[in-house]
Amino acid sequence: MEAAEAVARVEDWLRAVHGPDQRTVRVDTDKVRRVPEGWSVPYNAVAFLDGGDAGKEIFPPPNMVVREPDGQVRQAAPHPGGLSIPARWPGQEHWKELVDQEFRDSGLSHLGVPLAAIGGWRQVLPDGTDGTEQRENPDYRPGPVRLGRERPRNALEYLLAFHDAGWLDRERFLIGLVSTEVFIPIGENDRVPRTAYDQREHRLLSYSDPRHLPEHAHRWWHVDLATLMKQEPAPNLNLDGGPQYRQQVSAAELTAVLATYPRYRQPVDKKITGLAASEELRTFAAEAAAKIALPTPVSPPMHAVDWARRNGYELTDEEIRLTVLGRTWRERLRLDDGARWPVDLESNGLQPGYGDGGEAAPRLNTFGKYFDKGNPGFKHGWHRVTGAFAGFALGEALGIHGRLGEDVPLGPLTQQLLFLTEGIIRSPHREDPQQEGQFTVAAARGLLRWLHTRGEPVPGEVDGWLVRVPELRAVTEPDAGELAAVRELARENPGTGSGAGALLAALPAALTNGYAGEGITGGVAEAARRLAGLTHGSEPDLEAAAFLATLFDQLLTSNKVCPPVTAARGLCADDAWPGLRRTVDGALMRLEPQSKIPFVPKPSDFGSGTDSDTVLAQALSAVTGHENYPEQALRRSIDHGGRRPLTGALAGALIGARVGLPGLPWLSSLRSRYLVENLASDAFWHFDQFSPVFESTSGWARRYPRS
Repeated sequence: MEAAEAVARVEDWLRAVHGPDQRTVRVDTDKVRRVPEGWSVPYNAVAFLDGGDAGKEIFPPPNMVVREPDGQVRQAAPHPGGLSIPARWPGQEHWKELVDQEFRDSGLSHLGVPLAAIGGWRQVLPDGTDGTEQRENPDYRPGPVRLGRERPRNALEYLLAFHDAGWLDRERFLIGLVSTEVFIPIGENDRVPRTAYDQREHRLLSYSDPRHLPEHAHRWWHVDLATLMKQEPAPNLNLDGGPQYRQQVSAAELTAVLATYPRYRQPVDKKITGLAASEELRTFAAEAAAKIALPTPVSPPMHAVDWARRNGYELTDEEIRLTVLGRTWRERLRLDDGARWPVDLESNGLQPGYGDGGEAAPRLNTFGKYFDKGNPGFKHGWHRVTGAFAGFALGEALGIHGRLGEDVPLGPLTQQLLFLTEGIIRSPHREDPQQEGQFTVAAARGLLRWLHTRGEPVPGEVDGWLVRVPELRAVTEPDAGELAAVRELARENPGTGSGAGALLAALPAALTNGYAGEGITGGVAEAARRLAGLTHGSEPDLEAAAFLATLFDQLLTSNKVCPPVTAARGLCADDAWPGLRRTVDGALMRLEPQSKIPFVPKPSDFGSGTDSDTVLAQALSAVTGHENYPEQALRRSIDHGGRRPLTGALAGALIGARVGLPGLPWLSSLRSRYLVENLASDAFWHFDQFSPVFESTSGWARRYPRS
């Protein structure tokens, strides 16, 4: 379509709106221009355009868009970032587009609304009132975020995600790219090193965000793609928007698009030294050391930046400074000359922790982004394990209270989770597989230590650091049946309970598979059966716990961003878990044969039962389709008449494994969140390939004596 045809279409619309003989407005032909959506065709008052009467100017100037290739006339959004909408014709019904919220939130409105991102249309009658009809779009496709893929954080990542999902064709994708910016590693000499190129195809590795930069990349080039294409020769690119969003783009493609759609924004062309590698931070470290009489300043925490990036996070400048302060205090206390920790831990880069006797022992604050020992995880990721445990505690608290205020105590399920996890850490099977028979014995003793904190008598010695933590003696109200089952366990009568409490065993069981080999003979499913069997004897309960443990094992894997819906459905493939297939399938988002719009079940769809199948279905349905919306998922998990604390806890664990501590809402409301993180960190480390249990100098046997 040429500009003249676009102008003619808008003039037809103006005559329809203002009358065939109108002389009040016309197209501002001098400002008609090509835009990604088609043609931008502004109009204004004739008195202003032809007579120069500034008082007659329509402001802001109205603008129409004639879309390519179908020629549809649309009204441009009056404000930047808005979406164009189909123009209304007088006397005719109008069909309002129902645009997927993902596209609305993306900031890519200048590209035009893709047909595949329109869920359907709602009727608007000629008089402007809403009609009763709706039409579904047969070409609609669910967006990547709704399908559980990682949520993009900037324009480049949205482009990569939408192109991969089929919302943007190659041309529209490339048009969007020329307005974006990338981050490229550089050396001390400001040059791009050879290691920044894909050696097989010689493509320049370009990243959407510093959090995706490779380890040891502490200097980078922040540059827009239009400027980058001015290099001689212009490089072909490997665009990296994270593990799920990658794409190859040639220089020829980008330069061809720039010829038609040049960049109008200010160029971006900056060489940046990350704070962790800067002289500024060295000075800051020296000043921090001098203030508290530490003889030698700590080294810059470049390793902390690297460890955070392994987990998909970037430390902010403030977090880097706090890391220096925290390490400075830690080194100062190691001098063992009577110095004390600062009163304000948070402002000094520290967080509460617990020593081998349950006493307060501040730890370095890692902001939920990396394990302070640096261990990347052989199979499971620290950020996923701690996120799952914290999410469990958060979801239970929400289920108990309905909303979270301040200083909310841990619920009884979280207390049991912590003691059960401590119990399996104390099992001797980790260092001596021949003692696998002690696994359930150690776990049972963990549950009995929880019973002891309630003031009830239990057989045997009660020891370990966890039982000495005052917060765990807070009065709670556990499920009566589950409390009775633990009391029976104390009488050496296991497996007397029934119901969804068996699912509590799933998360600890999943941890046992963090190192090479099988962990427990039979894997995490068998571990879950054994743990759940301490208090529950029903086969459906044990089967549900085994399934959920297998699901958690996948979700805790460090280097995957696997949506729970995908992982759960995959587990039921090939006739696996036949007793749970119907439960799982019914709880997950799915496409119905007659519709392209995903059907997302709600927890309330499954009634108010307290059996394991119902609670499992409620937890899965709370999360499905909401993996990238933690607040919504957690609120959904308690919106029913069943066991809200338990479904909230399980949904919170599923979400927490996905988003980690930084992605969970309301964490500051939990009184003992650092206790949960501390124990989860210990559990991750204990069941990792490089467990401290094998280091005689680690003090691990003192912290976790063998049961």
